Amino acid sequence: MGPLKGLWRDTWWLWFVFAALIVGVSYAVTPFFVILIPIFAVVFVYFSYMRYDDQGRNKGDLM
Repeated sequence: MGPLKGLWRDTWWLWFVFAALIVGVSYAVTPFFVILIPIFAVVFVYFSYMRYDDQGRNKGDLM
């Protein structure tokens, strides 16, 4: 759970922007774009476990 909290702490605003853009495009163009929300959830989990350790610290800060 630490990696997820660490990425959320650092990039929460970016994910809200992505969600707002997806909802806006889905409303304006076609609802098909809503499928991007679960795709972004998978991307979020992937990057959190690649970039953050078990305590939620960025792995680049461990050196």
